[in-house]
Amino acid sequence: MAETFEINCPCCETFLVIDRENGQVIFHKVKERKEKLSFDKMVSELSAKKDEAAARFQREIESQKDRGKLLDAKFREAVNRADKSDTPFKNPLDLD
Repeated sequence: MAETFEINCPCCETFLVIDRENGQVIFHKVKERKEKLSFDKMVSELSAKKDEAAARFQREIESQKDRGKLLDAKFREAVNRADKSDTPFKNPLDLD
């Protein structure tokens, strides 16, 4: 029979080693817990995330403003290239 009991506390998840003969705790190890944040710190972190999301949204809006002009210019360039080309389009499925 073992000389000690090894127990994990279901409430606080502490690991205990207890001597079988006299019932004394020989060793205990408390589970590490995360630091609890204060309400003010949580609010400030949430505010920072909100500001970052708003800034990211504004950057995307700015990048989309000129997108129409850019796509229109690319389309005109493709039409000009198609007009200059003298070779007719060959469908690869028609080659059989």
